[in-house]
Amino acid sequence: MNHPTELLPGYAAGALADPAAVEAHVRACAECAAEAESWGKVRSAVAGRAAAVAAPAPSIFAAIRERVGAAGPSATARPHPMPEYAAPKDAAPKYAAPKYAVPRYAGEVGRRPWRRALGLLTRQWTLVRWPVWVVSVAALVVGGVVAARVSSAGLAPQVLAAVIPLAAALAVAGACGSDREPVGELVAATPTSPRVVLLARLTLVLGVIGAGSLLVTLALAPLEPVAGLLGLAAAWFGPLVPLSALSFTLSVLWRPSVGVGAATALWLLRLLAMTGALDRAVAAAVERLCTPGAGVLMGAAALVAVAVLLSPRLPRRRTSF
Repeated sequence: MNHPTELLPGYAAGALADPAAVEAHVRACAECAAEAESWGKVRSAVAGRAAAVAAPAPSIFAAIRERVGAAGPSATARPHPMPEYAAPKDAAPKYAAPKYAVPRYAGEVGRRPWRRALGLLTRQWTLVRWPVWVVSVAALVVGGVVAARVSSAGLAPQVLAAVIPLAAALAVAGACGSDREPVGELVAATPTSPRVVLLARLTLVLGVIGAGSLLVTLALAPLEPVAGLLGLAAAWFGPLVPLSALSFTLSVLWRPSVGVGAATALWLLRLLAMTGALDRAVAAAVERLCTPGAGVLMGAAALVAVAVLLSPRLPRRRTSF
């Protein structure tokens, strides 16, 4: 079935010249109906905010026109010379490239970077889909309860190392690997770079999961005097770094299902290595990969950097999984 995804914003805004075909499809397709309803909410919110803003006084536009006219074209535009039209040697040139200056936006976007960064992070909280937060909180709660139950046997570090990294990898894939959201077009239309938005979303998800994991670790530290606070934190932080970096990179560059699959495969290898079911050489390699160190951190940072740099050049996906 072909979904008229590109026409749904215009349909919700009532801007289509012939909405009959789209309306018939929306009535028969629950997925497109939900997306059209989301676009309708965006339209209502934008209309409400626009109505609350008072119209500027006519004197403002008069002052702008006066200043532009007094400044002249040389002060309002930076010249960008156009290349001359190169006609074939065996033919007389019929056209010539126009010689004019193309204005370039030279204004400063935001004078308070820290305040702007904080606002970007808080906005990402509302853009990340709710299942991501539900899965993350549920994994932390279940992992903490199970770790507390087995703390008497000294198995709390193993439980945290098994639960928290996988929850982080799933959350990163669900939050950063899909651009199929009702506000995706609005995010793409803002002056903020898509790379910055992607980094903000990754920072928010890992920050929330890291903070929750630290709270669980603090609660379990008195029950694990042998491992202690640092031992418990190192148990889950070590595998969290490569799993999250792998899930993020593959989810952004390919699709979330690939990122989840690769992270789950590495997670299963770690479990098998912990139980002694793998060959010693393979188990040692997996343990080195999941142990905090300069090489692991630099490799994870390189994967994230590659994904962030290439993300704006990728074609938009229409499906997330």
